[in-house]
Amino acid sequence: LESQIEQILISAIYGARKNLTLTTPYFVPSESLLYALKAAAYRGVVVTLIVPARVDSRLTQAASQAFLQELVIAGVHVALYEAGMLHTKSVTVDGAVSLFGSLNLDPRSLRINFEITLAIYEKAFADSLMGLQNEYLQHSRWFTVDDFKKQNFLTKIKQDLARLASPLL
Repeated sequence: LESQIEQILISAIYGARKNLTLTTPYFVPSESLLYALKAAAYRGVVVTLIVPARVDSRLTQAASQAFLQELVIAGVHVALYEAGMLHTKSVTVDGAVSLFGSLNLDPRSLRINFEITLAIYEKAFADSLMGLQNEYLQHSRWFTVDDFKKQNFLTKIKQDLARLASPLL
């Protein structure tokens, strides 16, 4: 069952026509969110997901990484922020719409926690937020399918098991 904020987020993703950039410290998507991101990339939207290279929970990190390969294969650009903990939670859509607040892209944040997110329909704010997102990209490295090929079997098993537990995170 999707929350109202999750419905708004997914609607924004499906509404994107040119570009979509998401920044989150915790990325453990629901199936609806995962499919919306993949669908946007499949229809030609430039989708960029910025997540930290390291998070403070090994289980959450493993679950997050289990989803990244699927997104990269679909054409989503995944950037791993390497300059410390990334704490910004933001979405920009087509340089015109912004979502900014306390919402992480994980089940707990989307469905359990009381989160606050602003929807801002102003180009000047979107431009400013995209500037911040671009700064994060300057301190990031791109995540590729080759990164998965380099992982050992045990790491892949851990990620798959964490993905199974992801609805509980």
